[in-house]
Amino acid sequence: MTGVGAWFASKLKIDTDLAALLPDSFHSVQALKRMEGEVGGTSQLRVALRSDDLDALVRLADHLAVALTESEYVGSVDYQNDVDFYQRHALLFLDTEELDSLYDAVERAIEKEKQDYNPLMVDDLFGPTTPVGEDGNDLDAWEERYTSELPTHHYLNEDSTVLVLSLNPAQEGANIGYGRRMLADVRRVMDQVQPRSFAPDMEVFFGGNVKNRIDELEAISADVLGTAGLGVTGVFLLLVAFYRRFVVPVLLTVTLLMSLAWTFGLTFLLIGQLNTITAFLFVVLFGMGIDVGIHGASRYLESRQAGLDPEGALHRMVCMTGAAQATAAATTSAAFFILMFLDFRGFSELGLIVGVGLILSWFAMVIVLPAMFVAAEKMGLMQVKPVPGRTLSGDSQPLLGAPGIVAAAGVATLVLTYLFTQVSFQYDFTNLRIITKEREEYARVTTGVFNRSESPAIVIADTPEEVEELVETVEEIIRADTVSPTVASVRSLLSVVPADQEEKIARIRELRALVEEEALDVVEGKDRERVEALLAFLAVDEPFGWDDFPLKDRGQFSNRKGEPGNFVLIYPSVALRDGRNAMAFRDDIGTIVTPSGKAHHAGSSNLIVADMLTMIGREGPIAAVMALSMVFLILFLDFRSVRAALFVMTPVVVGVLWMGGFMKLFGMQLNFFNVVVFPSIIGIGDDAGVHIYHRYMEEGRRSLPFVMRRTGLAVTLTTATTMVGYAGLLGAHHPGLQSIGYLALIGLTTTLVTAYFVLPALLEVFDRRRSALGGGGEVRYR
Repeated sequence: MTGVGAWFASKLKIDTDLAALLPDSFHSVQALKRMEGEVGGTSQLRVALRSDDLDALVRLADHLAVALTESEYVGSVDYQNDVDFYQRHALLFLDTEELDSLYDAVERAIEKEKQDYNPLMVDDLFGPTTPVGEDGNDLDAWEERYTSELPTHHYLNEDSTVLVLSLNPAQEGANIGYGRRMLADVRRVMDQVQPRSFAPDMEVFFGGNVKNRIDELEAISADVLGTAGLGVTGVFLLLVAFYRRFVVPVLLTVTLLMSLAWTFGLTFLLIGQLNTITAFLFVVLFGMGIDVGIHGASRYLESRQAGLDPEGALHRMVCMTGAAQATAAATTSAAFFILMFLDFRGFSELGLIVGVGLILSWFAMVIVLPAMFVAAEKMGLMQVKPVPGRTLSGDSQPLLGAPGIVAAAGVATLVLTYLFTQVSFQYDFTNLRIITKEREEYARVTTGVFNRSESPAIVIADTPEEVEELVETVEEIIRADTVSPTVASVRSLLSVVPADQEEKIARIRELRALVEEEALDVVEGKDRERVEALLAFLAVDEPFGWDDFPLKDRGQFSNRKGEPGNFVLIYPSVALRDGRNAMAFRDDIGTIVTPSGKAHHAGSSNLIVADMLTMIGREGPIAAVMALSMVFLILFLDFRSVRAALFVMTPVVVGVLWMGGFMKLFGMQLNFFNVVVFPSIIGIGDDAGVHIYHRYMEEGRRSLPFVMRRTGLAVTLTTATTMVGYAGLLGAHHPGLQSIGYLALIGLTTTLVTAYFVLPALLEVFDRRRSALGGGGEVRYR
């Protein structure tokens, strides 16, 4: 079983795509997949060149453009704009109403100069006139209007010290492996070209979504291996220190690794891959799964040291402690299994893997581990000698200080619960991404190169008529939303080839005649140069079509076949790295209903994030309530008592409330990664209460000091091993996964404290109350 499971587990891959965390039924996911199907791959690798010598930048870019297109992995290189085309046709991209308004503004300015008996001066023509917005006569604003969209010749920053080249993969829908080979080949070409030979200060930086995906996967893969190694090593050393022997930790570790091989083998068969959240479950399951073995091994060694033979020790290990192990495994796995019913795959896949893993670890620890202990004793690898004075039961004595502990815990719970309500959610995703040093440098040097958002939402229509209707609808949204606007602009095929060109050309000719006849006769020197610059924009005489548009700019509106596509690009006016902005943007344009009544859905990675946040906000509390309910139900079925079930759940409920309060004290925030800790702590924290209460029922009334010396010590060790497992996440490069580690450590500490101190004190107080009321007999709330 272990060999087969390990073979399947070795085939598991990590999918870092956030869309993999949402169900396929979501409109944002369907729109994104349709976009990828229609458009093909949208990933790019970008190369930023930095130097104070602009001429060297351009020469190197020209040289690289030729060299890189010879690579089998690079389909095209984009680094310059056809500025002449845009300048010749700039006025055609204005509306006819805007052209009329421009004509009126020029005419009024000329009339004003005539009335003042002055020559037509450019200071008047293009300088300050009537304030913008009063009567539309501000020619300076008009000049800005038809020149602001003109691109630069190359993709440069403001001071022309950085030039960026965008490399499109030769293969559509290139996967991460292809991206790695592409990056390696581009680096090879770069080494051959020797950028420093063009300018001594020349620097090269790599970025773009191809590079970012590679960096993220490599960082996560390194984190998985690193945290797994640290977690397994830490847990093993902790076991050696506790048992003061080498064989028992080895047997526990081997048994657990067997169950993990089964677990991840089944994961491959059932799911096929891991996602960003479940990639780290090996180290978490190692810390959690070892708990069952620790309780069993501790009971076996305790029984052998008290003088029982191997059969008697096995009986107590499997039949007595095993009952508590079964309840603990059932409640914990049920708390995770319940997550499978949620839509968010970050929850549902986590629940499936951990739930299966805990059941298989229980099976291994109850079936395989006892066999290993017997074999180890028969082979002489493990010898357990009786310890003088070690007994199977302890003396009857009260637990001191119980009322004070209960009172103090009550006050602490009230205070920390209030603080819990003040914990905020972290919406800024820049704090949850893997930001490598190279990615940071690339972002810094390329600031200002691309002014328009590089992450527009894309809507795919079926016909050109639908495109026009969509554009009009989005433009109406822009005009109407003046309170909290999220949309900056909308572009489509209409943006590439404007409509009504003949009518616009007629108006442009009228405007050109006005300038030539009225202005050129009176304007001299520099003023004449500026008027002639205006005439350069008025020189357009012929309409243009799709085939006349610059080839590289057709790409964003072309389908896989290179034909004009029915695409609508919607650009945000807010920073979508803030999840609140992403959700507002989604609410505005995620689903667009046009006047014809048809609903169109937008696709974008930012809309995926917005849906994830909405889903977590909706399903997170539901997951916690469902997990608590399932745990309570199983406890009630086990103990047949509501009171007993509530006792056992005390460490869980109080521990989670304390965890939330300490989050506020430590300045922590919730995010869509660490919310998975809550159902985890509910499942894990329940184990401690189950084992303590089961042992308490075995030993009887006034046995709590003895129970805590024996089972309480094992509970401390199991919590410590789980903490070591989660502590491995603290060394992860991924900030979101680090936050899981930090919050889990807080939650495990609070549940351990409540299990070790609050639960026994609560049981003692109720025992004394029952005794005062005349209750007696065995402690069995049935």
